[in-house]
Amino acid sequence: MLYSLSKDLALTLMRAPTRPPDPPSGSHGEIQIYRASPRFLTYRLLVFWIVISLNWLVPWGILMVSLIDREITPFVIAIIYAIVLAIVQFCVYFAIRIDYDMRYYIVTDRSLRIREGAFIVKEKTISFANVQNLRVVQGPIMRLFGIWHLKVDTAGGGASSGEHTERVGHRVQMAGIENAHEVRDQIRDHLRKYATSTGLGDLDDHDDDAAPPATSDAAFVEALRGLRHSTAGLRTAMSERERS
Repeated sequence: MLYSLSKDLALTLMRAPTRPPDPPSGSHGEIQIYRASPRFLTYRLLVFWIVISLNWLVPWGILMVSLIDREITPFVIAIIYAIVLAIVQFCVYFAIRIDYDMRYYIVTDRSLRIREGAFIVKEKTISFANVQNLRVVQGPIMRLFGIWHLKVDTAGGGASSGEHTERVGHRVQMAGIENAHEVRDQIRDHLRKYATSTGLGDLDDHDDDAAPPATSDAAFVEALRGLRHSTAGLRTAMSERERS
């Protein structure tokens, strides 16, 4: 109840969006909206409660010392510490809950849009034309909850630094979903269809017309020597012909 009231008040004051994001502009044959699994929220809250519980040992320890020694200073310190910790606990809990509620993943047949955050709203859109890699990641604790992260890497522009030029890409993440493999396969299907429709060929095709590997330096030098000898012989033959 307290969280719901705080959430409504916070979203109103921050003027944060309360509805799912619109799909990327353009015509789309297919639009699907995904949300993080409720297990993702449980997973994050479990880590939160473990950390908070360990922090609560500090004021309780100080309080016990003050009672044993019958001193007022440790008692006051323990009370102040507990008040500050309680405020921090509620703020972190609220941030975790509202981050989960405001997280949306929109997959179309041409692009992917991800929105996350409430205090700082982040909305990222990537076109499948720029996708280079799809990775499904699951840690040991996430495995217990049956959730996955789907990471999408895209190509980027060139970043110049002196004489060096580096290709800088981007990464977006569909965090805490249960059907990560299905979504990955779905995006792969869209990538193949996009590549075929734009004349790029199937993503799994191999280039049979690729140039053969370059010869080694020794073979290249030997070929140059043979060419030089042939040229010298040709010049000699032409000289003898002119004399005759």
